[in-house]
Amino acid sequence: MRGFKAVDGGWESPLEDWELEFLADLLAQVLVILDSAAPPGPRPGRPAGAAPPGPGGPRAAESARDAEILAALDFDIEEPGDAGEPGPGGAGTGPDVGRRDWTGSADWAGSAAPPAASAALAPLIEALLPDASEDPDVAVEVAAMTRGRLRALKSERARRVMAELIEPTGARGAVRVSAGTEQDWLGALNDLRLVLAQRLGIDSAEAAEDVHAIAREEPPPHESDEFRWRRGVALSYDMLTWWQESLLRVLLRGQGPA
Repeated sequence: MRGFKAVDGGWESPLEDWELEFLADLLAQVLVILDSAAPPGPRPGRPAGAAPPGPGGPRAAESARDAEILAALDFDIEEPGDAGEPGPGGAGTGPDVGRRDWTGSADWAGSAAPPAASAALAPLIEALLPDASEDPDVAVEVAAMTRGRLRALKSERARRVMAELIEPTGARGAVRVSAGTEQDWLGALNDLRLVLAQRLGIDSAEAAEDVHAIAREEPPPHESDEFRWRRGVALSYDMLTWWQESLLRVLLRGQGPA
């Protein structure tokens, strides 16, 4: 994964094929969470172009370790079971696990969620659509619109970002953030981080540092499935944070479109 650079009319970041699919899959799963908070009625299925969860196995330009990363990151909504070691590139060993949908969307997308799934999704919905917040900026945003409008806004921008990840429009296949869409990207990436942070129990700066430490440490020779799962999600959170900050960096430095 490489950071964003200013180009004519926007900013671009070259990503590997598996990184594009990883991010698009995460956004598709966030859309499932948002759709579960919609009023009763038909719900959209997985967005066009997003492949449904399927058997594991390397994709084009993907190492064995990359396949393990993607398998680990499609975690179930229940307690962690099989998991691998996320991290860009490199050969790795680990359980041969199939890819799973981390929200259970493969089972109930397009229909009402079963009670157990609804209960499990509740804290994730609250992270994305808070009723109230001690953060003044968030409180103003929530007060300025109904929860339904906030859900629609987040869903629409996630779909716009996902479309670019599925079919990048930048030079030589790079991800392109066109001038004027940067807030869509910052918001969608922040929503991804909110969901992962909730799964990791990040509720303070100290907890965030602990997660960062887990992401950076060498994996022990023997570890439980639960810790392997946590390390995989921690690496995902770290990677998303770095990528979002790379976009923020060029924006804050005034590195506008070339």
